[in-house]
Amino acid sequence: MQRFACPAERSVGIDLLCGLERRRCLMLSPLTTPAMRDAAHALLAGDGVGVTVLRDSPGFVVQRVLAMIVNLACDIAQQGIASVEDIDQAVHLGLGYPHGPLEWGDRLGPRRLLSILQRLQTLTGDPRYRPSPWLRRRAQLGMSLRAGETAAVG
Repeated sequence: MQRFACPAERSVGIDLLCGLERRRCLMLSPLTTPAMRDAAHALLAGDGVGVTVLRDSPGFVVQRVLAMIVNLACDIAQQGIASVEDIDQAVHLGLGYPHGPLEWGDRLGPRRLLSILQRLQTLTGDPRYRPSPWLRRRAQLGMSLRAGETAAVG
């Protein structure tokens, strides 16, 4: 198998976590040239969808924030502070999010979220990315984060 290697100055990252229909996130390496940045931006914005340009970091902004919110909701569920339904309802109504955190977690897949958190913890060494034991167990068993429902594949 031949491996494709692109010089760092011609490399960009595109966050595909939530699709490309409504938003586009373009991540640049410290060596990405302005010409490459502009070409990638023009390509992604060609259909009128807005593009956010981010600096290089482990993970993308949306992945980090969403994984942390879901992980915190898993901790709340594990501690019995609120029911799964109440956690989702509180965040949906209180913050105006389109979905509760555990619903987001199921849409993305507990295994995928576990992988994101583990990767962030490994890359950053930051203990705040340590996955909730509740999330870890459900991901390992292929269980939904919401009671009685089937989790997304991932």
